[in-house]
Amino acid sequence: MNPRPAERRSGQISMVTVIGLTGALALLWFVAASEGDLLAYLNLTGFIIVFGGVTVSALIAFQGRELLAALHAFGAIFRSDTSIRTEITDLVDVARHLAQKRIQQAEERAARVSSPFLRLGLQLVIDGTPMDDLMQIMNWRIRKMAEIESAQARLFRTLAALAPGFGLLGTLAGMVAMLRELGSGDIARVGSGMAVAMLATLYGVVLSNLIFKPIAIKIEQRTQRRIATLNILLEGVMLVSLGRSPTVVADAMQAFLNETRDEIRA
Repeated sequence: MNPRPAERRSGQISMVTVIGLTGALALLWFVAASEGDLLAYLNLTGFIIVFGGVTVSALIAFQGRELLAALHAFGAIFRSDTSIRTEITDLVDVARHLAQKRIQQAEERAARVSSPFLRLGLQLVIDGTPMDDLMQIMNWRIRKMAEIESAQARLFRTLAALAPGFGLLGTLAGMVAMLRELGSGDIARVGSGMAVAMLATLYGVVLSNLIFKPIAIKIEQRTQRRIATLNILLEGVMLVSLGRSPTVVADAMQAFLNETRDEIRA
């Protein structure tokens, strides 16, 4: 019986990402604790300038659906990639029905495939779609997915570029406040302005290099893996369309799943 989509799509938590985030927090704690005063690195004004500025810029620069998609992509980086062995089983089952000329059973089996990409490809094969048309449709689906996810990565890269700029803005605002208080002789106010100036830059650098850029890189790598996965499934669909036997389809898919080997040296 074909597993339910919810049961087969629940990826496990990516321990690499969790370890990376834990390491980032530990690094920040080490930097702050090295001076013996954690509170010295907390400044509400500098944080509001940097984080608020980045947030407002994102709201101005991007549409609401793009921001929601980016938030969804951010959640996806905490999930590890799921295996496509179930999709390969679906592919081989449909190939077996078609090899035995059981078109009705093949259609019913294809309708139960949870992967939208694979389900469309198999339905096109069952409908007798010419190979050129099938390739055009399926490659368009791959390109569309790549464009959407690339836009999500660009959003985080844009935020990474904006954060240091707002850090500089906070630095300038803090310097202005500090210079204004120099004549008064109030050391406390001068120190407050300097804290805003220094910590705003720190917040901008941290947001850019420990949050936004790593998220963008993670999304880009995830997109490349998903494109490779869809291309594997497309190769399987093409084999089914060419009338290859279920055994050939299964062997070819297994070859794609095998770990990469050094083809020059054993």
